[in-house]
Amino acid sequence: MRSWSGLAVWSAGALALTFSGSYLVFIILLCMAIPVCGWAGGRLWDNVLPMILPVVAALFAFAWLLGASWHGETLQAFNLVWPTMLMAPMLLVLLLFPPSTAWLWAGVLTGGVASGVSSLWQRVVWDEVRSEGAGSLNAILFGNFSLILAVFCLAGLGWAWGHRRSSFWVVALLAGAIGGLLGSILSGTRGGWVTLPALVVVLWWVYGRGFKVIQVLSVVAVGVLAVVIVIMVPQTGVQQRIAGGVEHAQRYLQGERGVEHGGRVEIWRGAVMLIAERPVYGWGSRGARTELERLGTEGLIDPKVAEYAHAHNDILDAWVRRGLLGVLALLMLYVVPAALFWSGLDDPCPRQKALATCALLLVVGSFGFGLSYSFMFYPVGVTLYTGWLCVLWGLYCVADT
Repeated sequence: MRSWSGLAVWSAGALALTFSGSYLVFIILLCMAIPVCGWAGGRLWDNVLPMILPVVAALFAFAWLLGASWHGETLQAFNLVWPTMLMAPMLLVLLLFPPSTAWLWAGVLTGGVASGVSSLWQRVVWDEVRSEGAGSLNAILFGNFSLILAVFCLAGLGWAWGHRRSSFWVVALLAGAIGGLLGSILSGTRGGWVTLPALVVVLWWVYGRGFKVIQVLSVVAVGVLAVVIVIMVPQTGVQQRIAGGVEHAQRYLQGERGVEHGGRVEIWRGAVMLIAERPVYGWGSRGARTELERLGTEGLIDPKVAEYAHAHNDILDAWVRRGLLGVLALLMLYVVPAALFWSGLDDPCPRQKALATCALLLVVGSFGFGLSYSFMFYPVGVTLYTGWLCVLWGLYCVADT
């Protein structure tokens, strides 16, 4: 059964962005093993304390379902949060049949390489302007989750350096990191690039403080050189994306209000207006669209704002749709995991330290991405965030095998 749970952990990273709907494979594999947990029923009480994270996930799901029920949109919310309601049994499988941590690193590096190869294929062979994932994975979702896989691989280096096959794992994880970064770059996802410095700070805080001065200068020099090359090479599309963003910001500040030059700002303005009118209960999805149309008709915002599916900000979107309870539940889903893994950042065990670092990178990255896009609007966003937390927490709570 440990090989089965290991395969599930591997698929959580390796298949996250590969095929349409393949991000659900690890949930299916873990759920298939749930009946076997009954054989170890006498040991269930040993796993009560680790269930704090599934409880938080369940409270999040309940809060969003309750907020949606006020507006007759319970089914729509259920389609988003049902994976979080399975976190407890999935975690139990990982606790009773703990796989080796190597399954996790093999999965994230495979996912990173797959992301890079897919992006190159789309840009070079298909001549796409921006690479994206299969199915519901648009360029923004694909690019930002590719970036998460990349920093997971970098965090895994802390584990790899102490492994008996360190050379193999270091090279493989670096390949995964390069592939994930390539997926982010070729997707043209500016929100991810803005969040990247925060992710680098997390990695530096955990691993960089012990570096010598010459090592620090070397890393900085390589990083600056890589950024310059990526920006200067026109085929990456980064230069055009940055120039376009700067131009839109300048024209918006000069008074050209509208979604063409300041789409996100206009959407945020509309969302803030709706929150001010109904801060406790929210509007629901249908109500929010109707009210945005009203604000557009009154000339308070660009009428085209109502055409957008969400508020391009997870906090604002949750508040508008689910009300105050919904946004507090979302914030809890960021804060509690960070607090649970925080002590692991200074753990002397390289394995525990790497897992805790991945968890904090996931929280910081998801929160940062959610400032300019509504990841929790999409089932893949909720599933991968809570699912990856479940996998990391399950491995963190048990000794390696």
